[in-house]
Amino acid sequence: MKRFFTPATKTAEALPLPEKRRTTALEWASVIAVFTLTFAFRWPFLAESFWIDELHTAWCVADGWDEVAPRAKMGNQQPLYFWALWAWQQIPWPEPWASYPVEVLPRITSLWSVSLSAALIVWGSLRFHGSLPAALVAGLAMAIDRQAAFFGVELRPYAAVILGSTLAIGFAARIWASASINQNRDWIGLHASVIFATLMQITSLITLVPLVIAVAAKDLNDSRRDSGQTKRKLWRHGGWLAAWVLMGLFLSSDQHEIWDRREAWSSFGRPSSLFAFWQIWPWLGWTLIPTSVAVVCFALSHATADSTARNISQSPNGHQKDCSETSFVRDPTTSFTILLLTVLSVSTVLAFFLSEFGGVPIWQRRYLIAGLPLGCISLGGWTATLRHRLRYRLLVPLIAIPSFIAIAWSQNSIHPSVAKYWVYRGEDWRTAFHQLADLIETDDSNQTDVIQQHVWIDGDLIEQPAITGRVTDVELATYLTLPARGPYSPDKDASPSNHANLHALGSLAPMDGWQQAIQSSGLDEPNAKHWFLSRSLPVNQRKPRLLDERDIEFHGQFGKVFLYSQSSHFESSPNSKSPSED
Repeated sequence: MKRFFTPATKTAEALPLPEKRRTTALEWASVIAVFTLTFAFRWPFLAESFWIDELHTAWCVADGWDEVAPRAKMGNQQPLYFWALWAWQQIPWPEPWASYPVEVLPRITSLWSVSLSAALIVWGSLRFHGSLPAALVAGLAMAIDRQAAFFGVELRPYAAVILGSTLAIGFAARIWASASINQNRDWIGLHASVIFATLMQITSLITLVPLVIAVAAKDLNDSRRDSGQTKRKLWRHGGWLAAWVLMGLFLSSDQHEIWDRREAWSSFGRPSSLFAFWQIWPWLGWTLIPTSVAVVCFALSHATADSTARNISQSPNGHQKDCSETSFVRDPTTSFTILLLTVLSVSTVLAFFLSEFGGVPIWQRRYLIAGLPLGCISLGGWTATLRHRLRYRLLVPLIAIPSFIAIAWSQNSIHPSVAKYWVYRGEDWRTAFHQLADLIETDDSNQTDVIQQHVWIDGDLIEQPAITGRVTDVELATYLTLPARGPYSPDKDASPSNHANLHALGSLAPMDGWQQAIQSSGLDEPNAKHWFLSRSLPVNQRKPRLLDERDIEFHGQFGKVFLYSQSSHFESSPNSKSPSED
């Protein structure tokens, strides 16, 4: 039986791409506004001290070009991002850029990548479904996302992965909405975007390969009734498959070297329980709330339409049918949104099983970060599925506001101190080393003999081998002592006589390891002073009683970084304070 519907008025913003050729001034202003908002939300956090993983990036680009790739591989990273960052560092920046804190210019590359991703999400969504409110919902989801904020100001390649994933989704959407065979540029763009994200971080393939496979399967299915077109598409996809196989063979030797130390990740790269699946992404805000609202709205609209259809079918003009009331599944926006959420779920399940049972401990959000744009775009997609409904402008807040609140709640962004701790690294190496430099200078000025200053650094690098005492691996020790030699060197404003000897410590029982290293290295001399900087020192190793017994002075806590000293040429200061046991 035929069903008839009352015609609904199409607004200008609801027109799909074929009917809407131009982007209006208001829409361009919205794209620029989202870019600016994303940039502004993250700008205040650019000057925070590097944390230990960012110090690895700083170490990779600290010296010559030949050192970049080997150091990147040592940190289980592909070298392309680090080569680009090294070249960026060689630019002679004029004032006031050159006078910014040392962290700002390197990190701004990540900030631009994520801000551009948010802008592209708005622009691409407009080009795909034509709804400005829905496009803004998707872009703002990226702008307020705390994970996108952290990776967006982090000196690591994951912001570039987010950008590559955003581009790949954009090209996939263009292919998804059209059954035409003349889409070579879009296919080139899709595969090039995936290759770019892969060269930034190979774990991007866990998310983006299912996306490419699904789009290719749909492309072949669209031409199933035309054997000639099917053959041409098979040749095209076969060619891309061959190209990927060749690329995999080309990269295989390097990838084996890069991933050779993955057994060291077993302590943190595996899910602790099934609940970890729920915690990895804000599923409530990305999926449950928008999907439920969209389905309820479609159900109510369909019930109303059925009731109206029965009345109209009895009238002389009952032949009218609303072409805008398309099937819930046949609507390209709806089907593409379902695709994105399916890909996101499949990639997360795949990562869970690889980490738990496959011997590849990659259960960390950084390795799945290519999925972040999928979640944000799908949120806007669910909003856009209602674009032909009456009172659409009232339905948008019904999806957006609860979803944004759920995302912020799941990421602990709803807190009075969020303005200060929204992006929180908690490792104030800069202040710690400035304090150390002042203490060394004061100590030297109060002594007649030359003091041998030794600085021992425990970076608490979870990927490093579990060792106690001094780090003997020269490259690893060079990396872990970078804060004292590089951006936060205590010798920058000190005289040459205050030069400190640098040593790295293993993170297994760091306080005990420090004591053992001093004795075993033969550096425990009467005119020597030993400083100890530890990241995330266990609470049971910083008790006042324990420090008093060992004649150790505590000089302050700088976020997660603790500073201690021990010497044998003078008595401990009676005013020394002990660290908090919180």
